[in-house]
Amino acid sequence: MHRNQAGRSWIGKAAVYTFASTAAGLVTGAALGIVGGLLPLNLRLAVGSILAVAAIAVGSLELFGRRVPPLQFDCETPQRWVNKGALRWATMNGLTLGFGATSRIGFWLWYVIPLGAFLLGDPVASALIYGTYGLVRALGAVVILLGMIRLDADISDRVIEEYGTARVLTAGQLVFLGVATAVVVGL
Repeated sequence: MHRNQAGRSWIGKAAVYTFASTAAGLVTGAALGIVGGLLPLNLRLAVGSILAVAAIAVGSLELFGRRVPPLQFDCETPQRWVNKGALRWATMNGLTLGFGATSRIGFWLWYVIPLGAFLLGDPVASALIYGTYGLVRALGAVVILLGMIRLDADISDRVIEEYGTARVLTAGQLVFLGVATAVVVGL
C-alpha cells in the first residue's frame, strides 16, 4: 500500500478513536462531578488539602530521582480487540484509554484528572476536565501514528527514550498543582 493511501486509511479510525476517547472522558468526568457534588464542600476541601500535600510529596520525590510507581492496572488494551474490525477496535480502545483507569498510567499526574473532577463536584466542569484528558490522550497517539506514516519510520522508540524527561516534567507539574491547590484551599 502506498504511503498516502495508508495515511488516508487511518483517518477514519483515528477520528473514531479520538471521539470515543473524548466521549469516555466526558461521561466519566460528569459522573465523578455528580458523585463529588453529593459531598459537602468542606469535606471536599479537606480531602483536597490532604491530596495537595500528597501531590507535593510524591512530585518532589520524583523530581529528586526517587521513582514512586503509580498505583495502576499495568496493562495494555487486549490484542484480541484488533480482530473485531478496525472501527470497533478504535471505539473500544478509545473508550478504554479515555477512561484511563483500566490501562497503563505512566505518571502520578494522571490522578489529578479523576480526583479534580470528583472534588470539583460540578458535572459540567468535571466533564470538561476529563473530556480534555480523553481528547489529549487520543490525539497524542494519533500524532505519533501519523508521524510514523509520514516519516515512514517507527518513532515510538524515540518517544519511549524520552520517558525520563516526561517523568521529570510531570513531577514538576504535580508539585505545582499541589502547591496551587494548597494555596486555593487555604492550607
